[in-house]
Amino acid sequence: MVRLAILLIGTQAVKRQWRLLPLLGALWIALGALVFLDVSSGALAIATDVLGGLFVVESVLVLASVWASSRRAKAPLVARALAFLLFGLMIMDVPFDHGISDSVLFGLVFCADGLLRIASAWVVRFRRWPVAIFAACIEIVLAVLILTDWPWPHRYVIPYCMSVALIISGLTLVRLGLQLRNLPAGASITELPMFQSRPWHSRGVLRDGEQRVGEGELTLYVWTATGSIESPVPRPVVNRYIAAVDRNGVVSTGHAALELHPDVYISLYPAVDIDHSPDDFARLLRAGTENDVPGRWNETHEIEVANWRAPDRRVKFRRYNEASLRRFWLDYRQDSTYNLTSRSCSTAASLALECALEGSVGHRHPWRAFFLLLLDPYLWLAAMLRHRGVTMAWTPGLVLDYGRALKRVVEREHLGRTNRLPLRLRLQGALRQRGARAA
Repeated sequence: MVRLAILLIGTQAVKRQWRLLPLLGALWIALGALVFLDVSSGALAIATDVLGGLFVVESVLVLASVWASSRRAKAPLVARALAFLLFGLMIMDVPFDHGISDSVLFGLVFCADGLLRIASAWVVRFRRWPVAIFAACIEIVLAVLILTDWPWPHRYVIPYCMSVALIISGLTLVRLGLQLRNLPAGASITELPMFQSRPWHSRGVLRDGEQRVGEGELTLYVWTATGSIESPVPRPVVNRYIAAVDRNGVVSTGHAALELHPDVYISLYPAVDIDHSPDDFARLLRAGTENDVPGRWNETHEIEVANWRAPDRRVKFRRYNEASLRRFWLDYRQDSTYNLTSRSCSTAASLALECALEGSVGHRHPWRAFFLLLLDPYLWLAAMLRHRGVTMAWTPGLVLDYGRALKRVVEREHLGRTNRLPLRLRLQGALRQRGARAA
């Protein structure tokens, strides 16, 4: 989450004050240790209550905007609001709860997440996959300890998890500050060692460029797995994030592309269609070089739609860093190798989107933007989705959710002066938008 926040703020805005990052990291580590040591006294419970309250307020605001949204957007908004509400109530010290439900839920989530990590690492075999399996096994062991109420009582689980999160974030800040010290002037933050899990490091020095606002739109196109075939077999989660299968057994993984009109269109596709038959699909999921095939870059969005079909999802951005995106595209397009798991259309779209949003918020007031970002539930969601994509594999469904979360982070109201508007005025704005769509 910290590295994503720094990416959105931009290297040049933070590099000038790189010495503050290790100091802030040390402060967070100390705070995490204090929370860990002071859990039994409850003196720091107010901090967890405030954090939980922020999630509850955000859930109310999301629910208030549901009825003014389009029919297609209602279900995801309701699910997001309920998730924020549940997480907020879990963190807060609710009188009728003694931490048992929180512990059970956390334990089950950790266990499910660990099993998912093991399955994904075993199937995909990405770089350093044995390390990922080892970390997942540790996560499962922690889940069992949480569920058994030993060695920590149930009511201490949430504070302990928060203390660990603070310590890990503090260590990330220390590393980030020390690495920023040696970063050349004008270079992208994606050249730092902590971003080396993806092949996007040969981008050189960027020209000075601010984000463009309102002069054009950056568009993320997504062809979902279910929208790319006829009569898909209903499997909600699998169809959304992995692949869909039609009645005839044909597998579809979907597609993703990014466009900056008029001359940047990032859409990677295999030069020869890959056989997605169920019998061979498991082998194709391996991220090794044995599954590398020649690829091609589609020329324009119009040509791709004419040769195939129109995308069923779009996410548009008004704030972006054009210089960063163009520099990334200039380097990345030199290699057209395609790999279904490690270098797919979704990988290219996600990397390009992050480069396009580098420095898109907080350029003038970086520290104000940094702390506001850390309080944004959508940044938490985006960081979780990014972690899934980087450690496992990017898919069109994952890129779609990631793009939507980043759009809310980059263009949401609270990063500007409208942050202080009351709920009544926000609802009035939603009414105006609804009336404009009806007209």
